[in-house]
Amino acid sequence: MTTESYDFSRCKLCGAAAAAPRYRLKTTTIQVCAACDFHFINQLDVMPTERPEAEVRTLDVVAWNFIEKQLKKNRRLLEQRLALVARHLPLNETECLDIGAGVGLFGHLLQEAGATSFGIEPQLIFRQFAEEKYRLQLRAETIEHPFWQERHAGHFAVVTLWDTLEHLNFPVETLRDAIQVMKPGGLLFLDTPSRDSFYYRISEWSYRLSNGANPLFLNSLYSPKPFRHKQIFTVQQLTDLIERLGLKVVELNRSGLFDSSNKIMLVAQKPGDSAR
Repeated sequence: MTTESYDFSRCKLCGAAAAAPRYRLKTTTIQVCAACDFHFINQLDVMPTERPEAEVRTLDVVAWNFIEKQLKKNRRLLEQRLALVARHLPLNETECLDIGAGVGLFGHLLQEAGATSFGIEPQLIFRQFAEEKYRLQLRAETIEHPFWQERHAGHFAVVTLWDTLEHLNFPVETLRDAIQVMKPGGLLFLDTPSRDSFYYRISEWSYRLSNGANPLFLNSLYSPKPFRHKQIFTVQQLTDLIERLGLKVVELNRSGLFDSSNKIMLVAQKPGDSAR
C-alpha cells in the first residue's frame, strides 16, 4: 500500500469503501466511516528516504536545546510507562522493540533497567539525537521492512508504541507487522488518544451546531503536518482491532470522561508460551 495511491473512501480501520468527508477543518478534513465510525484525515505522510547517502545532518544547537527542554516534560511519563512494562515481566536481558522511538529516551530507560533495546524512528534528527545523547542506534526502516519482518520475525518479548498509533499512515498494517516480530507469549504495550473524551464529543457537537464554523478542539487534534495525528480511536475500536489481530487484552486503562490527558493505555499478549 502506498501513500500516493490511497483512496480515502476506503476506511483505514475496517477496509470498507464507506468513508466520506464529515468535518472540514482549517488545514484538513476528517473522513468518517459509515460502517465502523472510524475517524481519520484525508492526508498521509511521505516517509523519509532510507538511503544513507541522501541524509544530511539536521541536528544543530537550536534543535538540541529544544529537544532537551521537551525531554524534561517527557521523562516522568516514560518512567511510568517503564514501570508498567516491568509489572508484566522482568526486564533484565529482555529484548524490546520501541516503534516510534522518538529521541530514544524510552530505549535508554530500558537499557538502564537491564533490557536490550531496539528502536524504530523515521525522523533523522531524532535518530541523530539518540545516537549522540544515549549512544542508541535507532533504525530508519519501518516495521514492514524486510529488516524486521524477515530478520526479526518472532524475536521480541516486548514491543511498545507510545503515542505512536495516532501518527501512523496505516495503523492496522503496522500493528499486524508488529505482531509478526513478537515472540509467542510476547507483550504489546501502547498508548494513544481516546475519541471517547468529553473534549472530542463536545467538539463534534459544536461543529454540527455551528455548521462547521466552530469545531473547538478538532483543529488541534488533527493535522496534515508530518508525523502529526491522522486518526483517533475509541476504546472499543482499539480493543476490537487488537483482538481481531489475534492478541488478548490483558490490561486496559482509560482516562476519565473529563480528563484532559485523553488517553487509552493497553497491554496485549500474543498467543503461546511465555516470551521469557
